[in-house]
Amino acid sequence: MWAVVAVVVVVALIGSVVAYTVYNNNQNKITDIYFYNWWATDGKIALTKTVAGFHSKYPHYQEVSTLKPGAGGIAARLAILDLIQSGHAPNTFQANFGSDMISYVEAAPHGLNSFVNMTPVAQSMGLMTNAVPSVIAAGMYNGTMLSLPVDTHRASLLYFNPQVLRAHNLSIPTNLTQLLNETATLKADGLTPWMVPGNDNGWDQLNLWESIFLSIAGPKLYDQIPYGTINLSSPTVQNYIYETNQILLQFTSDNYLGASTLTWSEAISHVVSGQAAFQVNGNFYVNYAYDYLNTTTYPAIAPYTNWTNVSLMEMPFPGTANYYNLVIDSVAVPTGPSAKSGLLFAKYFSSYAGQQIFTKWKAVTFYNNVTKDYYNDPAQWYDYQALLSTPSNDFVMSFPGGLFPSVFSSIDTAFTGLTQGGASYLSTWNTTFASQMASEKSQWLSANQMGLGFWGTLSNPLGGYLPPWVNATASTVHQTTAGSSVVHSVTPMAGRHAPSVSIPALAFSSSDNLMTGTSLLKAEVSTPSLKQAFD
Repeated sequence: MWAVVAVVVVVALIGSVVAYTVYNNNQNKITDIYFYNWWATDGKIALTKTVAGFHSKYPHYQEVSTLKPGAGGIAARLAILDLIQSGHAPNTFQANFGSDMISYVEAAPHGLNSFVNMTPVAQSMGLMTNAVPSVIAAGMYNGTMLSLPVDTHRASLLYFNPQVLRAHNLSIPTNLTQLLNETATLKADGLTPWMVPGNDNGWDQLNLWESIFLSIAGPKLYDQIPYGTINLSSPTVQNYIYETNQILLQFTSDNYLGASTLTWSEAISHVVSGQAAFQVNGNFYVNYAYDYLNTTTYPAIAPYTNWTNVSLMEMPFPGTANYYNLVIDSVAVPTGPSAKSGLLFAKYFSSYAGQQIFTKWKAVTFYNNVTKDYYNDPAQWYDYQALLSTPSNDFVMSFPGGLFPSVFSSIDTAFTGLTQGGASYLSTWNTTFASQMASEKSQWLSANQMGLGFWGTLSNPLGGYLPPWVNATASTVHQTTAGSSVVHSVTPMAGRHAPSVSIPALAFSSSDNLMTGTSLLKAEVSTPSLKQAFD
């Protein structure tokens, strides 16, 4: 009997030890959350710090990055599209607020059901009341949100070393004509005016082109390009595109020697050191300069404009100061076995706690109740204040995020050809642009069939613009922040005129209206290739 009791006791003890070990192992088990992203440079440090914060709060989970670098994320976006189409979507992945998620829904085996609907998640997190409404609108498709925002960037920004301008007795350019004037002056003085990198597959040229177009044409026409609804048969539109092309070619002809081999991040040091005067980019530029060059970026406002020890400044591209060109990163979560852990990561990333870590190091937060300046750079705080104060009708969606990935890729490639081929490539570029606008519109019409036909909601469409397939009457009427209806004018700042100026290949007169969308070049669009492409 004692022998039997002893055996029973031993078995019980062994069972207890095994049970305790299994329980302990389960308690200590780490769940990997795979996150597909393109943050190889400017977002790398911010992501590392945010992941550390996430693991500290949720020690049984850890993020594992799958990295696919490339300017504008186009390589990663197309790779994610292929993975989704094949039924092997990542656990979680980075997506632009814009057209990315529509592409993924169209490619996914189960359409909308392939992704977690983030609308109720965002509501439960308070994003509908505690975030800037236009940022939320940029991630909604007719009221449906399919990813959670993690930052807000501002595109169409001009970067320069103010000491370079001071050395050449130049002031900070506040309009496009002044920028053209100073380009000519710097070139005549023997300094390279522009840095337009050529090793990002056309992405830098696209940033510059969209900034020039926004300055010339204003936000209403700009809004129509990401929808593919811009009227390319309109002589006014043709003229704006013509002069945008010509100014782009002017700036790229005054480009830094060797720029063709540089990426946007590799180029920054040449602007900081004063080897090139101007570079256009989004405010991810600020974070890269801080992280890798130990350089603080200041906004081009007092008192910083009087400081003589500042080597990098940021300002809205001349003529676009009243507009906010959005580039917004987000995290999407496919449905399936890993959805629960993926959603935990996405919610933390988008939470106020996650934002205090991530956006200290990258872009600015979308929360509207930040009262303490916790950013690394003064330029970030300036961009955040501008985000809060910009009227809803003056938000636009940057082309790199707003265009469908396939359209973005094709236009990117065409920009490379335009800057390499110059004027001789204009016919090909115009034809490509026209065909891609048709493709953009077609993809939106497909999205409309799924009930996802525009950004925002009927009461709060992004930028106040509704494409014609939503409501032909409503598409010309916009809601102000006060709630009253107004017509969004193509000429937002009439009555301001440019001084007379003459530079090689471009002529301006005192009748040119800088800020209203009227022609700077007074060009007649008469070349057959241009008219045929647009018609």
